[in-house]
Amino acid sequence: MTEQDPRVRTMFGRDRAAAWIAVALVWATYAFVFWRMTDAFAATGLTAVMATLGGVVLFLNTAAVLALLRHYEEDKAAIYGADIYYLDRIAAERRVAR
Repeated sequence: MTEQDPRVRTMFGRDRAAAWIAVALVWATYAFVFWRMTDAFAATGLTAVMATLGGVVLFLNTAAVLALLRHYEEDKAAIYGADIYYLDRIAAERRVAR
């Protein structure tokens, strides 16, 4: 099992896409909540504080996903190799069972 296996690239590609979709959903959720709460924040004088805290959370979340993807990129063969090994064994057992 090597990084050259197209299944490794496919699995990593799916995980990378799912991670970026999750990041986009978190950003969209924070934007929506901030937009809906703007009046409440303004009434209490917390707009800047909440914007800063939300920005910190979004920054840390995005940085964590980037670090995760970097780790997955470096260790693709090890991370996905075990999955592919067991998927191949399941497929072989199904062929034998037929």
